[in-house]
Amino acid sequence: MKKGCFITAVVVFTILLGTALYIFQNHFDDLVVNPGKKWLAGFVKDELDAKLISVIDSPEKTELKKLISDYSENTEALKKFSEKDINKLITAVESAMSDSIIQKLELEEISLIIKSKSK
Repeated sequence: MKKGCFITAVVVFTILLGTALYIFQNHFDDLVVNPGKKWLAGFVKDELDAKLISVIDSPEKTELKKLISDYSENTEALKKFSEKDINKLITAVESAMSDSIIQKLELEEISLIIKSKSK
């Protein structure tokens, strides 16, 4: 390999590597994380709709669907939730759906969990 060809290859490789690192460090959220969260929010909403079929229609059911949908689409609020908080929320929702009737008290508990971390 000629000296000029080797130097050109090193320069081009360095520029490509630098560009890739810059994009990864500064635009990773826009390219990977936010679309991933939007996909996950859609998945959560679809899964919730499937599980709520067995729950009797009521204003509380509609409000729960809206509350979970708004929460899952808010990427800033999602950043504030720890795994423990998410598990607590899942447990509260499963508990509310276990008897096929969502009561006002259960809805207030779920709302309190979400709003405490959304602030």
